Amino acid sequence: MKTLISALVISAASVLPVSASLHDFNPTNAAPVPSRTKAQVGQGECLTTRDNSKMCYLKTSASTFSISILDVDFPGKPEVAHIDCSTGRWGAFGDIPKATLDQYLGSFCPTFG
Repeated sequence: MKTLISALVISAASVLPVSASLHDFNPTNAAPVPSRTKAQVGQGECLTTRDNSKMCYLKTSASTFSISILDVDFPGKPEVAHIDCSTGRWGAFGDIPKATLDQYLGSFCPTFG
């Protein structure tokens, strides 16, 4: 698990931040398209929002995901999160405020779980 988290942090840190306005994550813009299925255990993907924020996720079990977020409003501050879609509970490590994380993680499970 430590290796997975390290890999996600390194991946997020390697993305160059771009200054932009208020974060605009919208799960409908990132929802799987009809030709794709939702991720299986061990699969994931990286998404870019309209303001060039980045989010990568990896499905770690039937209901849990490991998530890396690099929000342009907080350059150089990658966030690593873990969410359990069976309960909706999540935890995160980093410097992004809870209100911003709620924007990402509040709709994550209905969209990707």
